Amino acid sequence: MLKVSLVLATSLAVLAAPSAAEPLVRMSTSYYYIEGGSALILTEQIRKKGPVGIDGKRHASRTRWNVQWKFRHNVRDDKCQMDDATVAVGINATRPRWRGEKTGPASLKRRWKQMIEAIERGEEHHKQQATLAGNQILAALEAMPPARNCQVLIETANRTANGILEKYQAASEAYDRRTEHGRKDGASLI
Repeated sequence: MLKVSLVLATSLAVLAAPSAAEPLVRMSTSYYYIEGGSALILTEQIRKKGPVGIDGKRHASRTRWNVQWKFRHNVRDDKCQMDDATVAVGINATRPRWRGEKTGPASLKRRWKQMIEAIERGEEHHKQQATLAGNQILAALEAMPPARNCQVLIETANRTANGILEKYQAASEAYDRRTEHGRKDGASLI
C-alpha cells in the first residue's frame, strides 16, 4: 500500500508542477457599428465601415496579430548562451456590431447570428496561428545552442524567430485568401 501511495503522490506532484514557459497571449476585440433593417443595407454599411485587410479592401472583420520576443544571454565557458527568453502574442479582432439587432426581423437576426459565428471561427483560426507561432518561437529560443559570440547568437535567434513568424503569417494570410476573408465560411449576410 505504501508503494502505491508513493507512486500516486509522485504522479500528483508531477501533474501539479508548473509546465514549461508559454508565451503571454493578449486578445482584444474592437467594434465598428452598423445600422439597418435589411441584409442589403447592413452589407453596404460593412463595405463602407469594415476593417481594411492587407489586400486593401474592406471586409466584415479582420484579426490582426503579432508576436514579440526578447531574450537575455550570458557568456559561459567562452560561449554565448541563451539565458532567458520571453514571448508575447498580441491579437486584435475587429468586427461589426449591429445597432438594432434586438428589434430587427427574426430572419435577419438568424442570418446575423450565423455571420457572427463564422467571423468567430475565423478569429479562432487566426488566434491559433498566432499562438502556434508564439509557442514555436519560444521553444526555438529556449533550445538555441551556444554560439561563438553573442552577436552571432542574437542574429541567429532573431533570424530563427522571424522565419517562424513569417511562416505562420503566410498561413494566416493564405487562410483569408482561401476563405475570401470568411465569406466562403458564412461571414456574409448575402
